[in-house]
Amino acid sequence: MGGLALFIGWRQFGSKFRKKHIVIHRLIGKIYVFSVIVSAIASIYLGVYANGGLISSLGFICLGCVWLCTTVIAILNIRSGNIQTHQHFMIYSYACTFAAVTLRLWYPLLKSLTGNPASSYLIVAWLCWIPNLIVAYFIVKYKFSE
Repeated sequence: MGGLALFIGWRQFGSKFRKKHIVIHRLIGKIYVFSVIVSAIASIYLGVYANGGLISSLGFICLGCVWLCTTVIAILNIRSGNIQTHQHFMIYSYACTFAAVTLRLWYPLLKSLTGNPASSYLIVAWLCWIPNLIVAYFIVKYKFSE
């Protein structure tokens, strides 16, 4: 499900597409939200059993909670007609979705730099999503400050 969200989510950010195909945007959005809710709940549950103990478990559980919360907040805002706030939180939501990619980029790099897979895993449990949210913050700050 998370892979589906990752695959379809990027399309939602094109303003030309969104304006021209609002019905498709809404349909893709509903599929994205369903995929994220299922995946976030699963990631919270699986985070309890993550390799690396408490540190990595907390990293993945926090990711799942932030992912779920940002998505739910975005949905509540669009239902209230707050389009700009909806857009902000969907950017944060997709930043969490993109953690699947950044984890796969960081982990091999950290493993080769440290030579220690276990320590690398502890770090990547946090590194796969916190920098994504920082980037999302700057995207929101600069894209919507115009």
